[in-house]
Amino acid sequence: MYQVALREARVGMVLAEPVVTEDGHQLLLKDGQVLNRAMIQKLVERNIARISVADIYSLQISPIDQMQILLEEAYHSSISKYSSPQVVGNKRDDIPQIVKKMYGIIAHIIKDEMILNYCLEMRMVKERNLFQKAVETSVFSGLLAGVYGCSAEQMYDIMMGALLHDSGCLEMTFLIGKKEKTLQEELLWKEHPTYGYYFAIQNNLSREMAEIIQYHEERFDGSGYPKQLKGEEIPLGARIVAICANITESTIYNGMKPYEALEIIYATSGIYFDSKLVNLFVGSIALYPMGALVRLSTGEIGIITNIRKNHGARPIVNVHYNSFYKPLSSPKVVDLGEHRTIFIEEILG
Repeated sequence: MYQVALREARVGMVLAEPVVTEDGHQLLLKDGQVLNRAMIQKLVERNIARISVADIYSLQISPIDQMQILLEEAYHSSISKYSSPQVVGNKRDDIPQIVKKMYGIIAHIIKDEMILNYCLEMRMVKERNLFQKAVETSVFSGLLAGVYGCSAEQMYDIMMGALLHDSGCLEMTFLIGKKEKTLQEELLWKEHPTYGYYFAIQNNLSREMAEIIQYHEERFDGSGYPKQLKGEEIPLGARIVAICANITESTIYNGMKPYEALEIIYATSGIYFDSKLVNLFVGSIALYPMGALVRLSTGEIGIITNIRKNHGARPIVNVHYNSFYKPLSSPKVVDLGEHRTIFIEEILG
């Protein structure tokens, strides 16, 4: 038996003794229980300082428990890339409040065993980018739904639909990420929204979620699939996810920089994508976080100092180092909105 501080407790540790309140009158957890995140949080809220565990060197953690940890970490990491807790660090003043709603939604999502099993299946396929794309699409979709003015309930449906939008792909894993497909493979691939729709129905998901999954490949001009819907015939959630999924696919699978992906979406707005939603995305969501250390296409290194001035992914950067990594005598301001041939090459931290 080992005594450990609660801050050192980990999911999967087994309690060697019961945990009771400080006055000893209330049992909080029985001995022999395997700690999960909810239990640890409960003990934190009750100001428990130390617990007794059977072994500090081994854990009794299931794949689902581990997936819950990974999913929460992936969500939080993605949100931190595209938003700031400080109002000034976002393109809009309401982003921190929208993110707060999203954290509440995420807390529900990560407790859903069906979702955790689905995410575990995504992680197990050889194409590991599928999970990353799902989470980032869900985050973008939540942000865009929030700035559009959706309610918390609508945001939940849209974030869930976005996380599951490629669920039909798990029926054809050999095609995931494959750039050149035969005609037969292309026809099969175009069935993935329909496979995903039946996945949603079988798991008793809401009609809104099922429609997002079914129609996320539809295009505003009617050139999409599976039903060639046009304009506002396409449900709002599916129009939102279509934009966000294409940005994440371009960056994750095609190796584009975020500004390149956004420029393609912007160029095809009104044709493939809802132009009102595209303009809202461009004007509201920062693809590069303020305060990030970045390398420019010139090789110079600097800090992003303003993300609000310019339209799109064209922030202002204070350059501190030249392309030979030598410090400048004083920072040089580079406004990417004015210097259209200079781009952010890489986020360094």
